[in-house]
Amino acid sequence: MAKGADTQPAPFAFRTAGTVVFGRGTRHRAADAAAGFGRRVLLITGARSLAESGELDRAREGLLSGGLAVEAWSVSGEPDVDAVDRGAAIAREWGAQAIVAIGGGSVLDAAKAIAAVTTNEGAAIDYLEDLPGGGGRPLRKQPLALVAVPTTAGTGSEVTRNAVLRVPQAGLKRSMRDDRMLPRVAIVDPDLAATAPPHVAVAAALDALTHLIEAYVSLGAQPTTDLLAFEGARRATSALRTLAEHRSGAGTWDNLALASLWGGMALANAGLGAVHGLAAPLGGRCSIPHGAACAALLSPTIRANVDALRARGRDAPALARYGALAEALTGSSDPILLAEELDALRRRLGAKPLGAYGARGSDVSIIVAGARGGSMKNNPVVLTDAELEGILGGAMTET
Repeated sequence: MAKGADTQPAPFAFRTAGTVVFGRGTRHRAADAAAGFGRRVLLITGARSLAESGELDRAREGLLSGGLAVEAWSVSGEPDVDAVDRGAAIAREWGAQAIVAIGGGSVLDAAKAIAAVTTNEGAAIDYLEDLPGGGGRPLRKQPLALVAVPTTAGTGSEVTRNAVLRVPQAGLKRSMRDDRMLPRVAIVDPDLAATAPPHVAVAAALDALTHLIEAYVSLGAQPTTDLLAFEGARRATSALRTLAEHRSGAGTWDNLALASLWGGMALANAGLGAVHGLAAPLGGRCSIPHGAACAALLSPTIRANVDALRARGRDAPALARYGALAEALTGSSDPILLAEELDALRRRLGAKPLGAYGARGSDVSIIVAGARGGSMKNNPVVLTDAELEGILGGAMTET
């Protein structure tokens, strides 16, 4: 790890879900967890995969057998503000006392936002941060209790305090954020991650790796997030190499689920960087899945950050951190080699460049203009517009 462990740490706070439960088979504890908050439960899931696997029926039966009254509602794709408003209306009409969310990051983000809007006045768009011309209203009341059960090993949304929502009318993605939006219980079962379709699992895992790397070099890094991010990146990279070799086993999914969980904890407390700063306006404008966007942007961003740090001052602490990560993940302390190896790994895993999802050179300047808020604030170096445009150009097509 980077030097500095013997220095006095600056004051910090660490926030995460009220209770975290990890392990195979732990998804069956959702009913007991929800029962502690009330008997009327809104079950939020994705639109297809959970039902096709039979897991939706098993989840519903588990809640019913636990003596709970259940109303089910599904989310299709990445959530937008209108979907959250519809979900909150259903929760109010049902008289929901708690929410159980089982799904990927989009489902969990939707559930966190629905839990918040249900108990507060107004619409989802009123509470979004960094929204041009509006938003920013603080939550006044405690959201509904949420039990979050991720089915992918990627976003770490089960332990974060924000929900990323699309605003179609503005062509943006923005976050609703509040400490009270942290799930009361997070249940992480690696068996669920193992059932995800391969392309979903790959995008999710590369998203998790991005969280861990960005949190480790973030300006907001702290001792606890350093430990989680460094070890999580090591586990995630090892597991991704195993996936690329088509020889994954139970241990692979355990490591990916842990890396995703730790990545969520790290990002929620340390912040992220330019990958996510660009991914937000990119996803809002081009409808690129978040994990796919992060996968394409990660290596060009590492290169751009390292080049900028070297140009602006070789003693920058983030350079030592990139070097420590490179040595742990590649055996060499050269962070440019780290970028090259991660890009090669992305290709072996079949993750596509941005252009494959419809992003074009004509989108670049608009995306850069929308990237200055949010996650960009914790990037280890301030990048110019030209440098950000270079990242997008490098992520657009295969070279």
